[in-house]
Amino acid sequence: MNSPNNSIVIVGAGLAGLFTAIKLAPLNVVIVASKKLGSGTSSQWAQAGIAAAMGKSDSISSHLKDTIDVGGGIVDKKIAELVVTNGPNRVNDLIALGVPFDKDTNNELILRKEAAHQHNRIVSVRGDMTGKKIMETLTQIVKKSDHIQIIEGYNATELHQIDGKIEGISIQKDNKVELINSNCVVLATGGIGQLYKITTNSKEALGDGVGMAARAGAVLSDMEFVQFHPTAFDIGIDPAPLATEALRGEGALIVNSKDERFIYNSHKDGELAPRDIVSRSIFQEQQNGQKVFLDCRGDLGERMINDFPTVYQLCRNSGINPSEDKIPISPAAHYHMGGILTDEDGKTNIRGLYACGENSCSGVHGANRLASNSLLEAIVFGDIISKNIKENINKSMSNREIRITLAKSKSLSQLKLQELRSIMTEFVGVERDQEGLEKAYSIVKDMHSEYTLDGFINNSLITSLLIIQSALKREEHRGSHYRKDFPKLNQKLNSRSFITYNDLEL
Repeated sequence: MNSPNNSIVIVGAGLAGLFTAIKLAPLNVVIVASKKLGSGTSSQWAQAGIAAAMGKSDSISSHLKDTIDVGGGIVDKKIAELVVTNGPNRVNDLIALGVPFDKDTNNELILRKEAAHQHNRIVSVRGDMTGKKIMETLTQIVKKSDHIQIIEGYNATELHQIDGKIEGISIQKDNKVELINSNCVVLATGGIGQLYKITTNSKEALGDGVGMAARAGAVLSDMEFVQFHPTAFDIGIDPAPLATEALRGEGALIVNSKDERFIYNSHKDGELAPRDIVSRSIFQEQQNGQKVFLDCRGDLGERMINDFPTVYQLCRNSGINPSEDKIPISPAAHYHMGGILTDEDGKTNIRGLYACGENSCSGVHGANRLASNSLLEAIVFGDIISKNIKENINKSMSNREIRITLAKSKSLSQLKLQELRSIMTEFVGVERDQEGLEKAYSIVKDMHSEYTLDGFINNSLITSLLIIQSALKREEHRGSHYRKDFPKLNQKLNSRSFITYNDLEL
């Protein structure tokens, strides 16, 4: 693969990947994108915004408290403080880069409120166009940056190392496999939502980056914690469009077919309760045969055309008039708190390998991510990683080229992928129990064996097994992880979980 000597390779072209690449200037960077730059990422669909203590009445300590309170007792407080403290500066970085965040007539940022936040602290663009506008801005900057080379249409499939140190990475397009020699790789491959039947994530969010890192010996953390967004459109579209949580902050209600606000039976904060509680309450209502809706009728529905244009257009395209009609909703796999374990510098346990964004697990989210902390974590660690690489670049880089036997990667057929998504949704979804998890593990392990017997690997299957195994080990209810057979918190399990590829004993 023709790339500059000693390039830093970034796998993934969402917010985490692009922001890191920009921050790494003037060092040579290669971005590997599975689709055309600016598409195929979940970042572009992120509606609500970025949480940061930018308001006069807000504070770092308040944001930190909210993050810890929601995280189910296992948030790494040191990391969380690092992230929220750096938040305002990184938002200002985006403003300097040209992101058009909403401002009032006094040129002050308009700050919105979301569930479990004590203060209005969500920085956004036109209410629900934040991810789209951020990605448009950063994509244009990256395209014009001389220090960045873009490789489009390739998936990373395998990390290579010598003596515990990264030496290169395999990328694949159809049956064509290429090797990029590099001593420094940043994984920013996104989430795992497409492992589930209903998800807000892009088609590329198959968890293959996590599986690839696991095969290379990376330690994974908190893999059992999958956040389900409670208010995805339930209109048969894949990925499921999102009805942003900011709508509930503006007064939208959640009701059943009888117009009952049933969420209050589960939590005193009703629609603004933490996401896991709202999702589970909706799921249980559906299990009882009720349809569930987001009710924006009246003034909010009328204002949506200007304040929430993305959701408004989705409604109109689906024949829904939000000022008069209720919006059908359902919980959908939305964000993975778990991933590749990283330290305060964004480093993994493998020398030369970094991770940031949703495929990483820094510990800031714990068992249940606070709304809009995900984009925040991505830009904070993008900045931290870029600084760390610059400080250590002369120590790590070499011109040595490697020759390695490449493993054969094979994508899941549509039939196999749909089977996997159904299994994960039924047995490893909003609610879980031992019997279902063991059944899921057995089926997915057999799928994995079929691939290996034919001489192939599939990183998504490995990621699925890591999630299932971690869910089996945590015999309690904590945050987004709800075990029907262990519905209470177990203080003996009041810590993060860790797992490796070898723990699967495949």
